[in-house]
Amino acid sequence: MLNIPAIEGAMRRLGMSGTALAEACTVSKEATSNWLNGESIPRPSKLTKLSEVLGIPVETLLNVVQPPTPVFAYRTKFNKPVSGPMRDAAEEQARHLEQLLPFVDERPDFEPPLLREPSLDAERIRNAATRARASLGLSNHDVLSNENLERLFHIFGAIFVPVMWGLNKERHENALTVYLPESKTFWVVFNLGCRSDDYKYWLAHEYGHCLTMHALSEEDGETFAEKFAQQLVFPDEVANECLAAVRASSDGLVVITEYAKRFGVSVITILRAIDRLSEQLYGMKTGLDTPKFYAAWNRGRANVPTMTRVISGSDTPSQQEYVVKAGEYYKTPVFRAIQSFQETEGGRNPAFIASVLNLGIGDALSLSHVLWEHQS
Repeated sequence: MLNIPAIEGAMRRLGMSGTALAEACTVSKEATSNWLNGESIPRPSKLTKLSEVLGIPVETLLNVVQPPTPVFAYRTKFNKPVSGPMRDAAEEQARHLEQLLPFVDERPDFEPPLLREPSLDAERIRNAATRARASLGLSNHDVLSNENLERLFHIFGAIFVPVMWGLNKERHENALTVYLPESKTFWVVFNLGCRSDDYKYWLAHEYGHCLTMHALSEEDGETFAEKFAQQLVFPDEVANECLAAVRASSDGLVVITEYAKRFGVSVITILRAIDRLSEQLYGMKTGLDTPKFYAAWNRGRANVPTMTRVISGSDTPSQQEYVVKAGEYYKTPVFRAIQSFQETEGGRNPAFIASVLNLGIGDALSLSHVLWEHQS
């Protein structure tokens, strides 16, 4: 498409009429009229001539519209800073997810319900979490189940991309939320290899990113997501009750363990919440976060099932089981979309699958075969 304002501005500067422009470019007046009305663009040779006549670079004459850059946010292992290679990998993954859009037939008819003017104000974050709970019919004293949380994403219109990265995927994030501005779609890529008691908090964190990625900087967005996740899975009302029980008990660890089981989260999530409140109310933490506590917590981690085991019954399901079980559990169209993409391409495409799911080529080869056979 021609940059009409630039052309008209140059014509005014040169005192050139439409007729004079046509003569200078050796075309008919009708041709230049069509150019200026946006009905046609010059052939390459005439475009070069137009550039010479007006003294405008060809690049300026053409309105080359760059596709909007995808926006993404990480949930990194141990909250490590996002490196340059991570950013490059995320952008590549986002571009590949974009290629699946024509094959996703379950996109919502309405735009996602984003937060207006999100901020890091603690009260506003609490209110946002309270409203999210209320939309599910939950008070701040009720337990937010995994199903409740997953429903929030479905209401929002986000597309789940569950991936088996395992417990020790050092080179990648444990979760990645991608926003594609052109289609206004959100994709939530997350690791099924996470422990089930971390899952709820991690997913709540990604929901916080969904609400604010359009408006907050990377650092502020991460801070908002952390605080929002805490309020969503373990609100201050319950945290205050837990803190009171800890202070009245001779064994605070037993208390926080019971609350962790009840709310389906890690004892670390409970401890951080009550330590924050204890500092606000009493000027000091609870004193439960000792080396002995963390040693005991680490020893017990092996007994906590992964989400892969929760949804499939095994930590190492076959690719076929993974596709079927994860697809059913999360009601995600992503596997059908990859199937359709491969069919359109005329054959298996493990390289594409490796990029879109950030898998090793061996896993991608196996998955491409399963999806190809499944669609056939």
